Amino acid sequence: MALERDIENLLEQQLLKNGWEINFQNKNKDVYHQKTRTEEENLKLGALKPDFCLYINKTSSYPEIIIETKKPNMNLAKTKEQALNYAKLLGSKIIVLFDGLQTKSYWVENEENLLLNGLEVNTIKDKEFYKKFISLNLNNYQDNNIIINSKEDLINVFAFTNQKLRKAGITKGMERFFEFSNLLFLKLISEENEIISESIPEYIKWESYKNKTGDELLNYINDIVIDKLETIFNKQNEETLFTKLIIQDTLALKQIIDKLDKLNLSGIKTDIKGDAFEYFIQQYNTSNNDLGEYFTPRHIVNFLVQLANPKYGEKIYDPFCGTGGILISAFNHIRDSLIEQGYLTDKVLKDLKENTVYGSEISSNARIAKMNMILTGDGHSNIKQQDTLLHPKKEDFDIIITNIPFNLEGTATSLYSLLNDNGNSQSIQHIIDSLNKKATARAYIIVPESILNNKELKSLRKYLIDNNLLKQIISLPSGVFLPYTEAKASVLVLQGLNNKAVDTIKYTRIKNDGFTLTQRRRKIINQVNDLEEYNFDNSYATYEIKTDEIINNDNYSFIWFKYFNEIPKNYILLKDLLEEERVKNSDLYETVTITKHDFYGIISGEAYWGDSFMSVTSETNQDYKVVNKKSIAYNPSRANTGSLGINLTNKPVAVSKMYVTFKVINDDFLPEYIYLCLKSQEGIQNIKDRSFGSVRQSLRFDDLCTISIPNISKIEQQKIIDRANKKYKQYIKYKKELNLFDMSDNKS
Repeated sequence: MALERDIENLLEQQLLKNGWEINFQNKNKDVYHQKTRTEEENLKLGALKPDFCLYINKTSSYPEIIIETKKPNMNLAKTKEQALNYAKLLGSKIIVLFDGLQTKSYWVENEENLLLNGLEVNTIKDKEFYKKFISLNLNNYQDNNIIINSKEDLINVFAFTNQKLRKAGITKGMERFFEFSNLLFLKLISEENEIISESIPEYIKWESYKNKTGDELLNYINDIVIDKLETIFNKQNEETLFTKLIIQDTLALKQIIDKLDKLNLSGIKTDIKGDAFEYFIQQYNTSNNDLGEYFTPRHIVNFLVQLANPKYGEKIYDPFCGTGGILISAFNHIRDSLIEQGYLTDKVLKDLKENTVYGSEISSNARIAKMNMILTGDGHSNIKQQDTLLHPKKEDFDIIITNIPFNLEGTATSLYSLLNDNGNSQSIQHIIDSLNKKATARAYIIVPESILNNKELKSLRKYLIDNNLLKQIISLPSGVFLPYTEAKASVLVLQGLNNKAVDTIKYTRIKNDGFTLTQRRRKIINQVNDLEEYNFDNSYATYEIKTDEIINNDNYSFIWFKYFNEIPKNYILLKDLLEEERVKNSDLYETVTITKHDFYGIISGEAYWGDSFMSVTSETNQDYKVVNKKSIAYNPSRANTGSLGINLTNKPVAVSKMYVTFKVINDDFLPEYIYLCLKSQEGIQNIKDRSFGSVRQSLRFDDLCTISIPNISKIEQQKIIDRANKKYKQYIKYKKELNLFDMSDNKS
């Protein structure tokens, strides 16, 4: 019963936040728990008891809203049926289903979702909100005044468009994305926008066709508007820039036009507009990432542009420009500086537009980049859709800022000096060749951190050091590119060939970029992050590594912990405490599984896999590794997700030979304490920082040993262990009770 009450408590908190009165002692309360307001209503229900009955007014003769709560992941369809039954008996208008993770709202009469401006209502709302639906006696409320105060407000509008396009039969993500881009461009290009210099004829502006309907609307856009825009903006007559709309559902098209018509997009803050636009792209890329492209977060883009600090007269290049975010930021940076200094004449602006930013992109995102650049004010759009690696540049640019495609397969081995078929290596060589030989030439390249250490890229690292190209490494936090990839990334800061000698490499570790390092990457409110505090004069770095040290490293590694260790006061390195064990399982001890789903990590293989045990293990486990009592083991390729275990049984066990096993060799430290240090949030983050690989991140034992942990007494260690054991026993107890509760929940 405890869990369901927890869900009810969560709901009550949501109701309170939205102004509902739930205090049972208050005569004016409008929320009733497992009963109704009057005895007459209770008689209609008989023995049935809705979880919550909500009354909009003091004089309401029935509860307008019924809310049913359930534990997470229960069958909400059954819950909906139950709530509808209550609602029909009482005459209620709306039902809400709440399980702590999701909220579903329905109009009782037609049993359809409650919709605001075509989008499902998926949160608890206040009385005034529900009154709108009840006054109209409809499940779909259209708000004619769309107020945009945040990125989320704009995303709701774009989500509506996305939903309509999908329902109109445009099921492929990329096609839907381009359709959306065309429609958004049509709206933006017609708004009052001084930065677009081309004269747009009135007959192709938004106002001329927004009131049309049916086939007339679709044909006018396709045959007149898009053809004319192509003539105006695609003067170089290369690949098609504006494609005709493919939507055939003219009713859905009209609904989208009406929705966008309410917005003044040019009046919205640029960062809000940009973030929301990129959100739409993200919906496609997250599940369809076949080119190794990763969406570069806007705050990282701005950080790199500030770091590069491009000036008027410098040529800027992004060889893997995607939808143009970096180029747009660089263009705006220069233009804003010129405005601030009073130097932005018509002649300077024309030169800025035509001779400043250049990009290359293999995918059809190049078309979106061109459209974005036009909207930004770059009327020339020096962006090519092509395989960048097959089109080398020679000393053409002053600045290169880019996020290379992670682990892309190389396509042009013969065109690059290292003759390496690794796409990462070819991408960086392309950038080096593209930089001119001025003393101020510079490049800022986001790379997968595997480049810093993988053996197959040793020749690339040696080339960077031998030719005095590498000036600085900026290590970004793990998780910066979630949800696309868990791969850790760094920024390589390069200078051009034949430049002055580099004796020391500056090394900066950014630990906090202002966002949670989770799949959803939420902004941390009221916290100054390392990127904001960074000293942009390019002379600041946390550490320095002498190039001689890198040369003396057999692998030419660029990984920081190969050269220095961050050991806080009263901490100790694990290398002084641990020793790897490689004991073959000759005595055929029981096979176990290491899993992050159990706190102490080690579970009997047969218990974990059940009937599938024989199919997932070897016929004999004699080649497995032994994990002795109180030794620790981990899966090298899953350690960064918390896949570690400690053997707390009274006998040795066996794990796959791919696992790493080790023991504690310092009597001043308890194995359980070291295990808890590694399983802590800080410990897992340290493991993530040391896990590398081209595809899957892997942790070597030597690298694990560069982690430091608090050096405390055995008495203090034991206290920590005891606290953990107490919580673990409580968890096991409640887990068993909940399992029993699941089988005996017969609530009507």
